[in-house]
Amino acid sequence: MKGEIAGAVAAALLGTVAVAVLPARVGAQAKADGSLHEVRRALEQLRREREQDRKRIEQIEKQLEAMEKAAAETKAEQKEAVSRADRLLSEVRALRPGSDRFLVTGYGFARYRWSDRTDENTFSAALNPIFLFRPFERVLFEAELEAMLPEEGESEISLEYAQADVELADFAMVAAGKMLLPFGEFIERLHPAWINKLVSHPLPFREPEEGGLLPFTEIGAQLRGGANLGYGPGATLEYAVYVANGPRFESDEVGAPFASNNADLNRGKGYGARVGVQPLPVDSGWGRLRLGASTWDGLWDAAGDHWLTSWGIDAVYQYDIAEVRGEYLFLRRDMPEEEAADRREGWYVQGSYKLSRIGVPHLDRLELVARYSGQNQRAAEGELDPHPRQFAFGVDYWLSPAVVWKIEYDRDMPRDATDSDAIQTQIAVGF
Repeated sequence: MKGEIAGAVAAALLGTVAVAVLPARVGAQAKADGSLHEVRRALEQLRREREQDRKRIEQIEKQLEAMEKAAAETKAEQKEAVSRADRLLSEVRALRPGSDRFLVTGYGFARYRWSDRTDENTFSAALNPIFLFRPFERVLFEAELEAMLPEEGESEISLEYAQADVELADFAMVAAGKMLLPFGEFIERLHPAWINKLVSHPLPFREPEEGGLLPFTEIGAQLRGGANLGYGPGATLEYAVYVANGPRFESDEVGAPFASNNADLNRGKGYGARVGVQPLPVDSGWGRLRLGASTWDGLWDAAGDHWLTSWGIDAVYQYDIAEVRGEYLFLRRDMPEEEAADRREGWYVQGSYKLSRIGVPHLDRLELVARYSGQNQRAAEGELDPHPRQFAFGVDYWLSPAVVWKIEYDRDMPRDATDSDAIQTQIAVGF
């Protein structure tokens, strides 16, 4: 009898551990709760019938408490995610007519950076308020300002984007104004400081004057939207097609960075599109996968004789507390006077892992992040290297879902220069 009861307890215990450590699902959580209650009843019976097994029972109780704590932490994470979703839903509903139509959101950060290559040892800060105004049910105006501290002089305020959005149907919306470029994922979805998991940007998605390959904004109009693929919740298709003033460069030299094109440089326009697909339904048990492809093309010179052609692919896979993402982009600029084309390419791969399951206070708020990025081009203006490579490793401490303290180490390994190191830290807040 003693062996049978102990065996039943051990079997139930192992089954419960398997349930506790796997990704929480509604049916599995109910089974786990039932298993825990079954273990508790078996222990009580064992205590009454076999007093001499008291020490063994105490050992099993300690194991059970650890399992219950793990299950409680899983429930707490689920509750926090639901609470966050409810807050966001309340903000969206507040924009409807008949309630508050105006909302201020955004983000800000404070940063410190040390670099032996650029001889930096400085603090910096910026504030990016985002203004949302819904005058009618299907019309939204949104704008983002950036207030930052330049290296010299007083604070500078710039307009990051400003656009009007008109909802045509559940699957289509028209937007016009100064808009974030719908190319890849980083520009539209990841660049805000409290969303980007590292302090720095991937090399090809730096600001153009810092050596990046694309401008972050364009002035024009776009049609975008999405639809369910029809075979499960969360399996969706998204798209964006747009026309804009088009590409413009600081000069006609190879490697020249992009310049603002607030007024069209020529009679031509820039044209682009992006399509993305999430093939896995949320209830598939395989995590979340998103794949995308983008293009952006247009006449770049004043005479309107030479084309810029660009394309890119992006992907992200998320499973529970782990994430892997990456992007690749390629640009080809036709040059005047029969000069060889100005070709540029860039890429990055990034992985992250949250320590929320370790059950140690404070350490369970940490997230580890690693990224490798690089780019190639024929030439680069100034002191920029045409073939940079960088490995970045970061540790994030999440004070809340919208407040993060990041510490990052960078190892720059350019092909045509000596290696160098950089250390930076940042506190970023989304509001």
